[in-house]
Amino acid sequence: MSNSNVLIRGMVSVVASFIATAGIISFYEPFYKFTMIIGFIMFCLFAVTIYFVSNKYDRFEILKESHNLWSLLFILLFPILIMISTAPDQSHIETTIMQIVTYLITYVVYVGLLLGLIEIIFRLNVKGSSLKFSFLIYFMIPVIGWALYLIAFYPGTMTPDSLAQWGQAHSYEWNNWHPIVHTWLLTALLQLWDSPAIISSFQILIMALIWAYSMKSIEKKGVSFLALALFSIVAAAWPVLGIFSITLWKDILYSFVLFLFCVLIFNMVFTRGLWLDKKRNLILLLITSLAVVFFRHNGFPVFLVTGVFLFIVFRKHWKPLLLNFVAIIGIYLIVTGPVFSAFNVEPTELKEALGIPTQQIANIVENGEMTQEQKEYINEVMPLEIWKKYYHPYKVDPLKFSGEYDDVYISETFGQFLKVWSGMVIQNPGLAIEAFLRETSVVWQMHEPEEPGYTSKYVTNIYLNNEFGLENKVIDEKLTKDMREYLEDSQENFLTTIWRPASYLLTILFLTFAAVMKHGKSGSIWLIALPVLLNVGSVAASLPAQEFRYLFSNVPLALFLIAVMWIGRDDKRVLYE
Repeated sequence: MSNSNVLIRGMVSVVASFIATAGIISFYEPFYKFTMIIGFIMFCLFAVTIYFVSNKYDRFEILKESHNLWSLLFILLFPILIMISTAPDQSHIETTIMQIVTYLITYVVYVGLLLGLIEIIFRLNVKGSSLKFSFLIYFMIPVIGWALYLIAFYPGTMTPDSLAQWGQAHSYEWNNWHPIVHTWLLTALLQLWDSPAIISSFQILIMALIWAYSMKSIEKKGVSFLALALFSIVAAAWPVLGIFSITLWKDILYSFVLFLFCVLIFNMVFTRGLWLDKKRNLILLLITSLAVVFFRHNGFPVFLVTGVFLFIVFRKHWKPLLLNFVAIIGIYLIVTGPVFSAFNVEPTELKEALGIPTQQIANIVENGEMTQEQKEYINEVMPLEIWKKYYHPYKVDPLKFSGEYDDVYISETFGQFLKVWSGMVIQNPGLAIEAFLRETSVVWQMHEPEEPGYTSKYVTNIYLNNEFGLENKVIDEKLTKDMREYLEDSQENFLTTIWRPASYLLTILFLTFAAVMKHGKSGSIWLIALPVLLNVGSVAASLPAQEFRYLFSNVPLALFLIAVMWIGRDDKRVLYE
């Protein structure tokens, strides 16, 4: 290459990186001292990257591959999704022209970054040797890491939801508001040791076992044991996994068994269905499916839809899948029917499924238009002034638990409720969409909205002054202080990337797409993420508040998919496990 070409390439890189840096910074923040420092770092990175990319453009493997229209649409539309999800208040952009220019530059930069990351993933192949006892190592690393949280916040952390299940486990007065099978599991554990610590310890062990199984599954595809062991250290240090491992919510075990369901599907996909030929694998699939179905109310529809897609993709292995499908449905009907009746289990209240409609009605009552008939019906459900008093744009719980919300009346007149609600939505579509987007912001929005927007992240104590007299005990004061500071630092400095579930959702979408591009297994790779994506959809349909725990399953799957990217595309082995 001649000196003049090098000079021209360098100048182009400098100009392009300056424009890219200015656009990205302007999209998110006004220019001040700190952003100037960040901008200089970004400028240097962009300049070096653009220079080397332009130098090796013709060698890009990804550009030599033929991909369909859906792949092109993803590459063009995904950056828009990132921009929508991450966009903060942009009042610092003073003119419309500047806003248009800033958006265009940011979009082009994100398209370039997307292509660059896919190219890196396309070439990535972290080959290495396996280890006979690697499963034990993958297991022990998170056990040790998460046990520190148990010591720091002994015997675990509990909220009113946790205490409600604790009460049932001791009174034997069953209510399916919290999935009763999960409550029965807690009841059985408390027979061994009547302390929250037994539940915390159980969660740590189950989560670590599932993590170890996921890493071993990737190792069997040729990925280096050492790399996966180091990655397990990252998982052990990940603050969300650590504090949630000792938090006594139904969402924790459900999220990890849902993640295990995804790992089992990963094994099906990467063995072209041969994984289903072994009996021990079918037993594991059965146990996992039962846990998914019974540990949270939305688990059953998630299993049903996933099961249908598994039939379609792995139709050559339809017999074991049909056996599992029929067995799960049969057990579910027996347990929720005669078994629930025998134990006098009270059903879930209807209002738990009406979060979004209730929020939309409240927003319209507050800001929209209604017919006289609609006003009269809504007033019967709850007085109109109470709707206005308790309406919160980002959570529906104040309405549902106001003491005035008559869900019995709704259930008795459910057809009329649907008619009134749908009519109000048709009359006020903008307010209905606004209410939905606000209520579900924790699902799709990485950037936390301005107040009254919020994110409910974690707790580090047992709910104070509870009726059971449960309290935290300080075992090591310094460790407790250090772990609390570690969690606080993570949310103060990494709120968008670590403590907003949408970050993991976007990661899942991108990495699953990248895996499809890399391994060329058509749409079957999307099956790996399907259970978690269905969970996201079902949560969005009935979300009561901006709580991270409802979408906790996003976290382990996103981390797992990072390791999946390390599987080389030239590795054509099909492992019969």
